[in-house]
Amino acid sequence: MLESEEKPLPAVGVYWVEEADYPALLRLSDDGNKLPRSWQEWRKIAEEMEKGLRAYGHVVERVRINPATFADWCAAHGTTPGRQGRRMFVAAAIAEKYGEQN
Repeated sequence: MLESEEKPLPAVGVYWVEEADYPALLRLSDDGNKLPRSWQEWRKIAEEMEKGLRAYGHVVERVRINPATFADWCAAHGTTPGRQGRRMFVAAAIAEKYGEQN
């Protein structure tokens, strides 16, 4: 067996937002106009992504974004509260939990 086949796939994160927080996330995000208009639509997409990642063998972690604190986190990390900020936030949470996954 090849070495690459022996290594487990890295854990991945998907951002998660509670239904009550979704309108605030839309207003906060600099790309809110590109996000699904309803939480139900967003949730369906997010769950399909989780399912696909798990099917490939990844451990999938939901990383909750709290709109009340997310903008401050983004500012402290030199990013905006949009797609880039969400990616960085999720990556930081996964790195904190799993460390370097080479």
